[in-house]
Amino acid sequence: MLTRYSLILVSAGWTALTAVTSLPVLAQPAIRFDLAPLAVARAVEPTDSVSALPGQQLVRIPLRISALVDSPRKPQVDQVMVQIYCVDPAASVVDYAPRTELASPFEGNLEVQQTEEKNKHLGFSVNGNYGHLVNGNVGGDVGKKDIESVKYQRVAPLEVVAASGTLVRGRGVYFKLRATALQVLEGDKQFEVVLSVPVDWQAGLLEVRISADRVKKSFGSIEPETQCVGRAEYVVAAFVDDQPRVRKAALGLVESEALLRQAATQFRRTTQQQSQNLFRHFVSALDLVEPEIQDDWLHQVMRGTVDPHLHRDIRKLPVDLRVAILDYQAAQRAFLSAASPDEQTLASQ
Repeated sequence: MLTRYSLILVSAGWTALTAVTSLPVLAQPAIRFDLAPLAVARAVEPTDSVSALPGQQLVRIPLRISALVDSPRKPQVDQVMVQIYCVDPAASVVDYAPRTELASPFEGNLEVQQTEEKNKHLGFSVNGNYGHLVNGNVGGDVGKKDIESVKYQRVAPLEVVAASGTLVRGRGVYFKLRATALQVLEGDKQFEVVLSVPVDWQAGLLEVRISADRVKKSFGSIEPETQCVGRAEYVVAAFVDDQPRVRKAALGLVESEALLRQAATQFRRTTQQQSQNLFRHFVSALDLVEPEIQDDWLHQVMRGTVDPHLHRDIRKLPVDLRVAILDYQAAQRAFLSAASPDEQTLASQ
Protein backbone atom coordinates (compact mmCIF):
# COMPACT_ATOMS: atom_id res chain seq x y z
CA MET A 1 0.00 0.00 0.00
CA LEU A 2 1.41 3.34 -1.04
CA THR A 3 1.59 6.07 1.49
CA ARG A 4 1.22 9.74 0.69
CA TYR A 5 5.00 10.24 0.83
CA SER A 6 5.51 7.29 -1.53
CA LEU A 7 3.06 8.79 -3.97
CA ILE A 8 5.04 12.02 -3.90
CA LEU A 9 8.25 10.10 -4.61
CA VAL A 10 6.66 8.21 -7.49
CA SER A 11 5.23 11.40 -8.95
CA ALA A 12 8.60 13.14 -8.65
CA GLY A 13 10.27 10.12 -10.19
CA TRP A 14 8.03 10.25 -13.25
CA THR A 15 8.69 13.98 -13.49
CA ALA A 16 12.43 13.36 -13.39
CA LEU A 17 12.21 10.61 -16.02
CA THR A 18 10.16 12.90 -18.26
CA ALA A 19 12.73 15.65 -17.81
CA VAL A 20 15.54 13.24 -18.73
CA THR A 21 13.84 12.14 -21.94
CA SER A 22 13.22 15.75 -22.92
CA LEU A 23 16.69 17.07 -22.08
CA PRO A 24 18.20 18.85 -25.10
CA VAL A 25 21.48 17.60 -26.48
CA LEU A 26 24.06 20.31 -26.03
CA ALA A 27 25.61 21.11 -29.38
CA GLN A 28 29.33 21.45 -29.64
CA PRO A 29 30.63 24.90 -30.61
CA ALA A 30 30.79 25.31 -34.38
CA ILE A 31 34.00 27.31 -34.11
CA ARG A 32 36.78 27.23 -31.49
CA PHE A 33 39.25 29.97 -30.61
CA ASP A 34 42.78 30.02 -29.26
CA LEU A 35 45.06 32.73 -27.89
CA ALA A 36 48.52 32.60 -26.35
CA PRO A 37 48.60 33.30 -22.59
CA LEU A 38 51.58 35.68 -22.90
CA ALA A 39 52.16 38.79 -25.00
CA VAL A 40 55.36 40.83 -25.19
CA ALA A 41 54.80 44.59 -24.99
CA ARG A 42 57.14 46.98 -26.79
CA ALA A 43 57.57 50.70 -26.23
CA VAL A 44 56.59 52.97 -29.13
CA GLU A 45 57.19 56.62 -29.82
CA PRO A 46 54.25 59.03 -29.78
CA THR A 47 53.06 60.59 -33.02
CA ASP A 48 50.87 63.53 -33.94
CA SER A 49 47.75 61.35 -33.83
CA VAL A 50 48.71 58.96 -31.01
CA SER A 51 50.15 60.26 -27.74
CA ALA A 52 50.33 59.08 -24.16
CA LEU A 53 48.57 60.67 -21.23
CA PRO A 54 50.62 63.17 -19.20
CA GLY A 55 53.36 61.39 -17.26
CA GLN A 56 52.88 58.08 -19.08
CA GLN A 57 54.39 56.10 -21.96
CA LEU A 58 53.07 54.11 -24.93
CA VAL A 59 53.38 50.33 -25.32
CA ARG A 60 52.19 48.21 -28.21
CA ILE A 61 50.78 44.73 -27.46
CA PRO A 62 50.18 42.28 -30.34
CA LEU A 63 47.56 39.55 -30.01
CA ARG A 64 47.17 36.76 -32.56
CA ILE A 65 43.80 35.00 -32.31
CA SER A 66 43.15 31.71 -34.06
CA ALA A 67 39.74 30.35 -35.12
CA LEU A 68 39.20 26.66 -35.94
CA VAL A 69 36.12 25.01 -37.45
CA ASP A 70 35.88 21.42 -36.24
CA SER A 71 33.13 20.17 -38.52
CA PRO A 72 33.98 19.14 -42.11
CA ARG A 73 30.82 20.93 -43.13
CA LYS A 74 31.35 24.65 -42.96
CA PRO A 75 28.95 26.18 -40.40
CA GLN A 76 27.30 29.52 -40.88
CA VAL A 77 29.24 32.22 -39.02
CA ASP A 78 28.19 35.77 -39.86
CA GLN A 79 30.45 37.73 -37.54
CA VAL A 80 33.14 37.39 -34.89
CA MET A 81 33.37 39.89 -32.03
CA VAL A 82 36.63 40.40 -30.13
CA GLN A 83 36.64 42.56 -26.98
CA ILE A 84 39.83 43.46 -25.10
CA TYR A 85 39.81 45.16 -21.69
CA CYS A 86 42.61 46.53 -19.51
CA VAL A 87 42.49 44.97 -16.05
CA ASP A 88 44.97 47.58 -14.75
CA PRO A 89 42.98 50.77 -13.97
CA ALA A 90 46.08 52.89 -14.72
CA ALA A 91 46.16 51.72 -18.38
CA SER A 92 43.99 52.99 -21.22
CA VAL A 93 43.65 52.31 -24.94
CA VAL A 94 44.89 55.07 -27.26
CA ASP A 95 45.24 53.19 -30.55
CA TYR A 96 44.39 49.82 -32.07
CA ALA A 97 44.52 47.81 -35.29
CA PRO A 98 42.86 46.85 -37.53
CA ARG A 99 40.76 49.93 -37.91
CA THR A 100 37.31 50.03 -39.48
CA GLU A 101 37.72 48.69 -43.00
CA LEU A 102 35.44 48.93 -46.04
CA ALA A 103 35.78 46.76 -49.12
CA SER A 104 33.91 45.90 -52.28
CA PRO A 105 33.40 42.50 -53.93
CA PHE A 106 33.92 44.24 -57.31
CA GLU A 107 37.33 45.08 -58.75
CA GLY A 108 37.58 48.64 -60.03
CA ASN A 109 34.66 50.87 -60.91
CA LEU A 110 31.38 49.72 -62.38
CA GLU A 111 30.54 50.64 -66.00
CA VAL A 112 26.92 51.65 -66.46
CA GLN A 113 25.28 51.90 -69.89
CA GLN A 114 21.89 53.51 -70.38
CA THR A 115 20.12 53.18 -73.73
CA GLU A 116 17.02 55.11 -74.76
CA GLU A 117 15.14 54.16 -77.91
CA LYS A 118 12.42 56.26 -79.61
CA ASN A 119 10.24 54.88 -82.38
CA LYS A 120 7.92 56.90 -84.68
CA HIS A 121 5.56 55.04 -87.01
CA LEU A 122 3.10 56.37 -89.60
CA GLY A 123 0.88 54.15 -91.81
CA PHE A 124 -1.72 54.95 -94.42
CA SER A 125 -4.06 53.05 -96.72
CA VAL A 126 -6.24 54.25 -99.61
CA ASN A 127 -9.08 52.24 -101.17
CA GLY A 128 -10.85 53.25 -104.38
CA ASN A 129 -12.81 51.97 -107.41
CA TYR A 130 -13.63 53.14 -110.90
CA GLY A 131 -17.13 52.21 -111.83
CA HIS A 132 -17.92 48.54 -111.61
CA LEU A 133 -14.76 47.33 -113.35
CA VAL A 134 -11.69 48.48 -111.36
CA ASN A 135 -10.99 48.25 -107.65
CA GLY A 136 -7.71 49.44 -106.08
CA ASN A 137 -5.86 49.58 -102.74
CA VAL A 138 -2.78 51.67 -101.99
CA GLY A 139 -0.90 51.47 -98.64
CA GLY A 140 2.34 52.69 -97.17
CA ASP A 141 4.40 52.95 -93.91
CA VAL A 142 6.83 55.59 -92.74
CA GLY A 143 9.04 54.77 -89.73
CA LYS A 144 11.80 56.52 -87.74
CA LYS A 145 13.97 55.15 -84.89
CA ASP A 146 16.26 57.23 -82.62
CA ILE A 147 18.71 55.44 -80.24
CA GLU A 148 20.68 57.32 -77.59
CA SER A 149 23.36 55.48 -75.58
CA VAL A 150 25.18 56.93 -72.56
CA LYS A 151 28.09 55.21 -70.79
CA TYR A 152 29.63 56.26 -67.49
CA GLN A 153 31.50 54.73 -64.54
CA ARG A 154 30.23 54.49 -60.97
CA VAL A 155 32.17 53.77 -57.81
CA ALA A 156 31.60 50.17 -56.66
CA PRO A 157 29.50 49.85 -53.50
CA LEU A 158 31.41 49.22 -50.27
CA GLU A 159 30.51 46.99 -47.33
CA VAL A 160 31.89 46.84 -43.81
CA VAL A 161 34.49 44.06 -43.51
CA ALA A 162 35.83 45.03 -40.07
CA ALA A 163 34.65 47.57 -37.52
CA SER A 164 36.53 48.66 -34.40
CA GLY A 165 36.29 51.20 -31.62
CA THR A 166 36.79 51.82 -27.92
CA LEU A 167 34.75 50.55 -24.97
CA VAL A 168 34.20 51.56 -21.33
CA ARG A 169 35.48 55.14 -21.68
CA GLY A 170 38.72 54.05 -23.33
CA ARG A 171 39.44 51.12 -21.02
CA GLY A 172 38.76 48.59 -23.77
CA VAL A 173 38.51 48.09 -27.51
CA TYR A 174 36.35 45.92 -29.76
CA PHE A 175 36.86 44.38 -33.20
CA LYS A 176 33.88 43.17 -35.20
CA LEU A 177 34.75 40.96 -38.19
CA ARG A 178 32.04 40.09 -40.68
CA ALA A 179 32.01 37.19 -43.10
CA THR A 180 32.13 38.46 -46.69
CA ALA A 181 33.36 37.24 -50.04
CA LEU A 182 36.67 38.95 -49.28
CA GLN A 183 37.12 37.80 -45.68
CA VAL A 184 37.20 34.29 -44.23
CA LEU A 185 36.73 34.17 -40.47
CA GLU A 186 38.59 30.87 -40.02
CA GLY A 187 42.35 30.96 -39.42
CA ASP A 188 44.51 33.36 -37.43
CA LYS A 189 44.33 37.14 -37.42
CA GLN A 190 46.61 39.76 -35.94
CA PHE A 191 45.29 42.39 -33.53
CA GLU A 192 47.20 45.18 -31.82
CA VAL A 193 46.43 47.57 -28.99
CA VAL A 194 48.49 50.57 -27.98
CA LEU A 195 48.17 51.42 -24.30
CA SER A 196 49.04 54.49 -22.34
CA VAL A 197 50.66 53.18 -19.13
CA PRO A 198 52.75 54.59 -16.27
CA VAL A 199 56.42 55.19 -17.00
CA ASP A 200 57.54 52.38 -14.66
CA TRP A 201 55.00 49.90 -16.13
CA GLN A 202 56.47 46.46 -16.72
CA ALA A 203 53.48 44.11 -16.94
CA GLY A 204 49.72 43.89 -16.75
CA LEU A 205 46.72 41.71 -17.50
CA LEU A 206 44.32 41.93 -20.44
CA GLU A 207 40.87 40.36 -20.49
CA VAL A 208 39.90 39.04 -23.94
CA ARG A 209 36.36 37.94 -24.84
CA ILE A 210 35.62 36.33 -28.21
CA SER A 211 32.24 35.31 -29.60
CA ALA A 212 31.01 34.04 -32.97
CA ASP A 213 27.39 34.66 -33.99
CA ARG A 214 25.09 33.75 -36.82
CA VAL A 215 21.78 35.24 -37.86
CA LYS A 216 18.98 32.70 -38.21
CA LYS A 217 15.39 33.42 -39.19
CA SER A 218 13.02 30.93 -37.66
CA PHE A 219 9.84 29.84 -39.34
CA GLY A 220 6.97 32.11 -38.45
CA SER A 221 9.14 34.76 -36.78
CA ILE A 222 9.28 38.33 -38.02
CA GLU A 223 12.66 39.37 -36.63
CA PRO A 224 15.80 37.27 -37.27
CA GLU A 225 17.38 35.57 -34.26
CA THR A 226 21.06 35.89 -33.36
CA GLN A 227 22.63 32.64 -32.16
CA CYS A 228 26.05 32.17 -30.56
CA VAL A 229 28.02 29.37 -32.25
CA GLY A 230 31.32 29.84 -30.41
CA ARG A 231 32.66 31.62 -27.34
CA ALA A 232 35.96 31.94 -25.48
CA GLU A 233 37.34 34.05 -22.64
CA TYR A 234 41.01 34.52 -21.82
CA VAL A 235 43.28 36.48 -19.52
CA VAL A 236 46.56 37.45 -21.22
CA ALA A 237 49.68 38.44 -19.30
CA ALA A 238 51.45 41.26 -21.15
CA PHE A 239 54.95 42.28 -20.09
CA VAL A 240 58.05 44.13 -21.24
CA ASP A 241 60.69 41.44 -21.78
CA ASP A 242 63.74 43.20 -20.38
CA GLN A 243 63.92 41.81 -16.82
CA PRO A 244 64.67 38.14 -16.00
CA ARG A 245 62.48 38.10 -12.91
CA VAL A 246 59.44 39.28 -14.85
CA ARG A 247 60.08 36.67 -17.56
CA LYS A 248 60.42 33.93 -14.94
CA ALA A 249 57.21 34.98 -13.20
CA ALA A 250 55.39 35.05 -16.56
CA LEU A 251 56.46 31.48 -17.35
CA GLY A 252 55.34 30.39 -13.88
CA LEU A 253 51.94 31.96 -14.52
CA VAL A 254 51.60 30.05 -17.79
CA GLU A 255 52.39 26.76 -16.07
CA SER A 256 49.87 27.43 -13.30
CA GLU A 257 47.18 28.32 -15.84
CA ALA A 258 47.79 25.08 -17.76
CA LEU A 259 47.38 23.04 -14.57
CA LEU A 260 44.23 24.96 -13.62
CA ARG A 261 42.61 24.45 -17.03
CA GLN A 262 43.51 20.76 -16.95
CA ALA A 263 41.85 20.33 -13.55
CA ALA A 264 38.81 22.33 -14.70
CA THR A 265 38.42 20.16 -17.81
CA GLN A 266 38.52 17.00 -15.72
CA PHE A 267 35.92 18.46 -13.37
CA ARG A 268 33.59 19.26 -16.29
CA ARG A 269 33.89 15.72 -17.65
CA THR A 270 33.05 14.25 -14.28
CA THR A 271 30.10 16.59 -13.88
CA GLN A 272 28.73 15.68 -17.31
CA GLN A 273 28.94 11.98 -16.52
CA GLN A 274 27.06 12.51 -13.28
CA SER A 275 24.40 14.63 -14.98
CA GLN A 276 23.62 11.73 -17.31
CA ASN A 277 22.71 9.50 -14.38
CA LEU A 278 18.94 9.04 -14.07
CA PHE A 279 19.19 8.78 -10.29
CA ARG A 280 20.85 12.20 -10.12
CA HIS A 281 17.96 13.75 -12.06
CA PHE A 282 15.54 11.94 -9.79
CA VAL A 283 17.26 13.37 -6.71
CA SER A 284 17.43 16.83 -8.29
CA ALA A 285 13.67 16.75 -8.79
CA LEU A 286 13.29 16.26 -5.03
CA ASP A 287 15.58 19.23 -4.33
CA LEU A 288 18.00 17.00 -2.43
CA VAL A 289 21.10 18.42 -4.14
CA GLU A 290 22.45 21.95 -4.27
CA PRO A 291 22.10 24.13 -7.38
CA GLU A 292 24.67 23.78 -10.13
CA ILE A 293 27.86 25.84 -10.11
CA GLN A 294 27.90 28.86 -12.41
CA ASP A 295 29.60 28.30 -15.76
CA ASP A 296 31.81 31.40 -15.62
CA TRP A 297 33.60 30.52 -12.38
CA LEU A 298 36.90 29.80 -14.19
CA HIS A 299 36.93 33.16 -15.94
CA GLN A 300 36.11 34.95 -12.68
CA VAL A 301 39.02 33.19 -11.00
CA MET A 302 41.45 34.16 -13.76
CA ARG A 303 40.30 37.76 -13.66
CA GLY A 304 40.88 37.80 -9.91
CA THR A 305 37.38 39.09 -9.13
CA VAL A 306 36.45 36.34 -6.65
CA ASP A 307 37.92 35.15 -3.37
CA PRO A 308 38.22 31.32 -3.49
CA HIS A 309 38.02 31.19 0.30
CA LEU A 310 34.65 32.96 0.43
CA HIS A 311 32.92 32.42 -2.90
CA ARG A 312 30.04 29.97 -2.54
CA ASP A 313 30.43 28.20 -5.89
CA ILE A 314 34.19 27.75 -5.61
CA ARG A 315 33.86 26.24 -2.14
CA LYS A 316 31.76 23.46 -3.71
CA LEU A 317 34.59 22.43 -6.05
CA PRO A 318 36.80 19.39 -5.39
CA VAL A 319 39.87 19.88 -3.23
CA ASP A 320 42.41 19.35 -6.02
CA LEU A 321 40.67 21.97 -8.18
CA ARG A 322 40.59 24.48 -5.35
CA VAL A 323 44.31 23.92 -4.79
CA ALA A 324 44.93 24.63 -8.49
CA ILE A 325 42.91 27.84 -8.16
CA LEU A 326 44.97 29.01 -5.18
CA ASP A 327 48.21 28.17 -7.00
CA TYR A 328 47.13 30.13 -10.06
CA GLN A 329 46.14 33.21 -8.10
CA ALA A 330 49.45 33.05 -6.20
CA ALA A 331 51.32 32.87 -9.52
CA GLN A 332 49.31 35.83 -10.81
CA ARG A 333 50.21 37.91 -7.76
CA ALA A 334 53.87 36.91 -8.14
CA PHE A 335 53.78 38.04 -11.79
CA LEU A 336 52.32 41.44 -10.98
CA SER A 337 54.61 42.01 -7.99
CA ALA A 338 57.69 41.05 -10.04
CA ALA A 339 56.74 43.72 -12.54
CA SER A 340 56.39 46.39 -9.83
CA PRO A 341 59.43 48.61 -9.19
CA ASP A 342 61.34 47.58 -6.09
CA GLU A 343 62.01 49.90 -3.17
CA GLN A 344 65.61 50.63 -4.23
CA THR A 345 64.44 51.82 -7.64
CA LEU A 346 61.78 54.02 -6.08
CA ALA A 347 64.32 55.47 -3.63
CA SER A 348 66.73 56.37 -6.45
CA GLN A 349 64.07 58.21 -8.46
